[in-house]
Amino acid sequence: MIKKTLLVIILISTWSSCNSQTLKTIEQFENKHQDCLDTGINMKNCSAKYYNQSDSLLNIVYKKLKANLNSTEQTKLKNEQLYWLKKRDSYFKKAYLEAKNEGPFPEPDDLEMVYLDKKSNFIMDRVKELIARFSYR
Repeated sequence: MIKKTLLVIILISTWSSCNSQTLKTIEQFENKHQDCLDTGINMKNCSAKYYNQSDSLLNIVYKKLKANLNSTEQTKLKNEQLYWLKKRDSYFKKAYLEAKNEGPFPEPDDLEMVYLDKKSNFIMDRVKELIARFSYR
């Protein structure tokens, strides 16, 4: 919970700076995640943490973008996000099967780790897409 709060504080403080700085922050999260995986220790937890961070980040970015739009644009964004959520759910089902087919895995938690990473990457792509819109505002 403390780490999630720290994430929110970092994002809010960097949000007021330029778009590239925010993308740099995301890159730092991605690098930290990879560093955690590279230790080879408790890798499933590394991926679970990264998934939770990406999901929280998506919510923050979505709300921040929505707050800066007029009501017509907000409705359009909401509808787009609802469509994306359906697409996400479909992708998550497919991603599990893809991860399963990448096995066999040497450790029991490896399948879950791979699946979490696929989900996180899908979410982070959406986060980056939403952040890019700020450069056009």
